[in-house]
Amino acid sequence: MTTNDHTSNLSLAELVAAMQYMPVGVTIVERSLTLRFWNDAFCRLLDFPPELMRPGVTLEDIFKFNALRGEYGPGNPVQQVKERMELTRKFEPHQFVRTRPNGTVLDVTGRVIYDEQGEMSGFVTLYRDLTYEKRQEKQVKAANKELVLAYDDLKQAQTGSISLETDPHKHYQLAVRDPLTGLYNRYYLEEAADNVIRMHAHDPSLPQCLLSFTVDRFADINEQYGHLGGAVVIRRVGAELAQECGRFNLVARCGVDRFVVFAADVRADECREYAERIRQAVRAIRFEQTMSALRVTVSAAVVELRCGETFLDLLDRAA
Repeated sequence: MTTNDHTSNLSLAELVAAMQYMPVGVTIVERSLTLRFWNDAFCRLLDFPPELMRPGVTLEDIFKFNALRGEYGPGNPVQQVKERMELTRKFEPHQFVRTRPNGTVLDVTGRVIYDEQGEMSGFVTLYRDLTYEKRQEKQVKAANKELVLAYDDLKQAQTGSISLETDPHKHYQLAVRDPLTGLYNRYYLEEAADNVIRMHAHDPSLPQCLLSFTVDRFADINEQYGHLGGAVVIRRVGAELAQECGRFNLVARCGVDRFVVFAADVRADECREYAERIRQAVRAIRFEQTMSALRVTVSAAVVELRCGETFLDLLDRAA
């Protein structure tokens, strides 16, 4: 192998030391398919034990070890080794991305090595860890998708671009639903809750409670992540309420950062347990990419209806 001006003054020991310090896995394979060199990063990235990586180890040894531990997925290990040996013997440049069973994503790039006479003497292969990059790429796509959905909802809510056609049911749903979260809006909740309160006015023994949830420091979230980021937060919190609502069928968004649940025939102690479940569920929400550091919490209040109160009285006490 010829050298150029950049390497002519380096000793073999210096080159080997440099490759050992590289975060990228490196192997040099002879024409006989025996490994002539490998660095520590190669063993670390592929979890190869010291007893395997000994002088004289061959590619076939490595393929067998991988096949037997399920590295290549389901199938006949003997056939898996055979197929890989056939490809290797072609000594062709190659580049592919492989995801290991443990989730590690590797970019594998191999190039042929020629000796001073121009004859093929083996090949060198680089193994680069793409796990973090792929995870970030996935998070970016997820975050972008969520932001686009939130933007579409906001645009529809602001411009009234949802097609109403002539369907009375569609008109009704648009009138009573919050466009961003899909929950009921305050106007529907007030009317429905007042009706329930009036129906049960003759029997004060039946419990009726209101649960209020307010997103903490929502103004700061809007300032740091913009209105689209704020919309993502509201959508996610609303989704947790919808998922956890259980027997509570009156769940509404009653303000920019406030959600309310009206619970008829449910005791206050049950409501407090439910409120705590919601608080924990919201605390566990994780966001992607630029919002990954954000941790959202909600403040909760539970109030029980008093004799002679209206829904608005209840709402005011829960504020």
